[in-house]
Amino acid sequence: MPIKNNRSKWPRSDDRSTGTEDPNGRVSDDRFADSVVDRRTFLSLSAATGAALALPGSATADVSGEAMTDELAFVVNHTSDEYEAATVVEFATRGALESFADAYPTEPDPDLRRPPKAVVRESPAPAAHAHLTADEVADVLERDGIERLDFSPGANPWWKLESPYDDGVFPPVEEARNYVSHGELGQGLAHLETTHPDRVRVREIGESPGWANQFTGEDPDPQPIYVAEVTANVRDGDSFASKEKVVYSLSIHGDERAGTESGCRLLEDVAAGRADDVEPLLEDLVLVFLFTNPDGWVSRTPQSEIPWVEEHNTNFQRGNASVFEGQPIDTNRQYPTIGWTNPGFRPAEPDGAPDDYYDLVPDALAIVDHLRDYDDVAFFCDYHGMYTADHAVFNLETNAPLDHGETHDLDGTNVGIGEAMQDRWGGIDAIEDDVATAIEEMYEWVEDGSEAVPDGDSYDGLFDWGTTYDSINYQVTGGFADWAGQPEAFGGLGATAVSPEVILSNHLVAARKEWKPYSSRHYVTAYRLSMRTCAELTARETSATVATGGRDTAYVTSDELTRSSADLPHTDDHSGRGGGYGQERATEVRRSHAVLGPGPSAQSSATVEAVDSSHSLFVQFDGVRHATEGTIRLRDPDGDTVREIDLTAKADPTDSAARKHDSEEAFVRRPQAGRWQIEVDSDTEIRVATTMIDADGDVPDPEEVLGYEQREYAVDPMQFFEDLEPFLEDGEIEAMSVLDVAIGRLFWDDFSTCRYDTLVVSHDDGIEHPLYMRAIEAFVELGGDLVLTDAGVNLLGKLDVGDAAAIAPQDVSDGEMQFATLEDRDLEHPLLAGIRSRQREIWKGSQLGYTTGIDQPATTVDLEAFPDAGGSVAGTHPRWEVDDGEPVPADYGVGAGTLSAGDAEITVLGSVLPPARQTELHPFGMADYAVSFMGHTLLCNALGFEQRRYEDGELVKTIGEIR
Repeated sequence: MPIKNNRSKWPRSDDRSTGTEDPNGRVSDDRFADSVVDRRTFLSLSAATGAALALPGSATADVSGEAMTDELAFVVNHTSDEYEAATVVEFATRGALESFADAYPTEPDPDLRRPPKAVVRESPAPAAHAHLTADEVADVLERDGIERLDFSPGANPWWKLESPYDDGVFPPVEEARNYVSHGELGQGLAHLETTHPDRVRVREIGESPGWANQFTGEDPDPQPIYVAEVTANVRDGDSFASKEKVVYSLSIHGDERAGTESGCRLLEDVAAGRADDVEPLLEDLVLVFLFTNPDGWVSRTPQSEIPWVEEHNTNFQRGNASVFEGQPIDTNRQYPTIGWTNPGFRPAEPDGAPDDYYDLVPDALAIVDHLRDYDDVAFFCDYHGMYTADHAVFNLETNAPLDHGETHDLDGTNVGIGEAMQDRWGGIDAIEDDVATAIEEMYEWVEDGSEAVPDGDSYDGLFDWGTTYDSINYQVTGGFADWAGQPEAFGGLGATAVSPEVILSNHLVAARKEWKPYSSRHYVTAYRLSMRTCAELTARETSATVATGGRDTAYVTSDELTRSSADLPHTDDHSGRGGGYGQERATEVRRSHAVLGPGPSAQSSATVEAVDSSHSLFVQFDGVRHATEGTIRLRDPDGDTVREIDLTAKADPTDSAARKHDSEEAFVRRPQAGRWQIEVDSDTEIRVATTMIDADGDVPDPEEVLGYEQREYAVDPMQFFEDLEPFLEDGEIEAMSVLDVAIGRLFWDDFSTCRYDTLVVSHDDGIEHPLYMRAIEAFVELGGDLVLTDAGVNLLGKLDVGDAAAIAPQDVSDGEMQFATLEDRDLEHPLLAGIRSRQREIWKGSQLGYTTGIDQPATTVDLEAFPDAGGSVAGTHPRWEVDDGEPVPADYGVGAGTLSAGDAEITVLGSVLPPARQTELHPFGMADYAVSFMGHTLLCNALGFEQRRYEDGELVKTIGEIR
């Protein structure tokens, strides 16, 4: 059938109907009184328009016809002139279809910039799917042979018609009409389960909070949370339980669509047996596809009343439909992670959750509850999207503590994904033109998109990995993947967990979410490679060991390192409350919120009052992603700026140093009494929420702030060595006390030789004990290697042995960092063997109770004194301070390096195994340690160990060397 591509130029009707108004000119509450559809019908028809619908009674057009459904009539008559309704057209004859095709373009754009205006099919009955304005719908209605026109949003043009899946459920990106819609997903999953019941099982595990439906009056109107389980013999209970699970969390942030678009298509291919690369894994694995945030998905629909959007003309939203203290809920901050909990979040712990949490975060509560029912979740991937970056995809290492095996499973997965992307594309050059074009379209002020094309050197700009801070310049608490990676004993899943981020899968105010097949196909491919690689590695037999060359290591314990819930003033000696000493300490929470920025209804500043008992101040800023210029400032009572956010830099896609983050926050511990001022100078409204915690003691009571009783815990960073010991191929790691060292247990009976090859000291307990210090000196003099970490570095100024004798006590100092990073690194130094250029963060603070403020400890050596003494510097730690509202490094000290002492070596690691910090809210307990891959490798290198990774019994990687 010949298809002609001529655009319709029918004139638009000037006839306009007006809304029903009260005597004061307001739209009547009975907005549907004279409407052709009721509220329930409107809800169903407007499920995915992605544009603003006017309220009933305020129509912008008057298009009608017998062939048009009420749903479509309402959509086309209550949208803007430019809006193109996703319309399915059924024809009485083939000739009518041909006539339609002559008038509307059906040939795809060869550059895949946009889907074609229309697509057609001839069987089982003639039909077309087109994106039509009201004028064009009127044109079609005038044609002969038109049987029916209906509203049909989504990727598959036929999902609302008979035989919708003859060509598949979720079409390839190049053929998709738009993003997959949530309604289309539910129907498609049901079809896949019915068609492939032996390998697909679909569950509705709970509901979202739901937007208020301003048309049906339903408030809320929740949406189902779907989980699709895919494996061989999926309904065999014993088989299912015995298999390892790989969980894919898809688009937890609703405006980051890459995870969903890739996951839908992989799910279908695996179900249908078309995924040859995944098919062999189904006997051993269960692939779990979790569609995490339905509210963020359907939020672009006009029936959803979005409280913070005056005119509903956005599309996807980052979080769910809930608002807490004037702030939208970020769904990726509400999980019950151990360590510090931001009091502005609502952590979803089903065990003991306050009643109001079931209104605010029912989605997260349902997800936690469901995933805990799985046996053996081996791998967890929480798929995200970012703006621009120096690599196309990042894998973010979670904040959860990792043992030696998990550290290498994660590293192995990263290597596998990088290699898979390089095998697919070679380098970023293969997709550079598409990326540059997408940047120009998304950022209308960027004339040359090539300026922001990834230019990193890892896998030729395609893929890189590190912690969240390493990759995207911030850290979080309450993250979904961070919770999933926690050990089951701490309430997590015990999974090896990662959060991938892909470029151009997010949007700014000047970059509305439009379906761009030419660029979307690349992030769908990238995430498919990621999903496949995670599954492949999980199915392999993997192991990791530590070779010591027969060396034995001792580490010095101390009660000074142990932290326990019994230490806290709000715990008591009742069963289940921590066994503490039961002091009564009052905690009070004061919350406020405001909208700041331009416009007659907004103000430019807000204040919050601190008093003498104020423990901490948290300020959250939401809506910053819509700003293209401006500044946010937090000022103390003296008028000094303690936090400043440059909105102009954040909006610049070519500024790789600026944080491309949707929300921002400020934290102040022990705020100065008086009036604090929050100022916003921006081209858009910013929502500001403040939380002031007043507490009589040093630690606020989580039950008063969050509604959860304190969970019992006892943690010690020296647990790292106990956890490492089972991975040793040879040698031993043993603990001893300060007293043990002082009485000579480092030596054999004649005191002429060392019992151990290496001694690790991570604290300065005993620094004033002469016998203890002399024993350490004697150990080094006899050839024993000494590793000083954290506060243990203070011993360096007291030791009179080797190069250390030239280091004076005043050359060693304690400081604090915002993030525990190693800077100015010499990557050729043996201490940094196996560490990559992106990896800077040594340990992740939140799960040890540290905040995003300047509170992470480091002990460093003077930059001049250390090399003057003969030391070799591997890297530095910055000491941070606030300068013009920005936390910045003020000066630096040696954070990693080595000194000689005859045949022995003294190693300094200034911050790697700190004790937990108990001064902030941490209702779910603490981790013993939270070293990153970099921190883990630093320690192994310092100990003279060689890390070895095996896959299917074959040695595939070594890091470091035995020395």
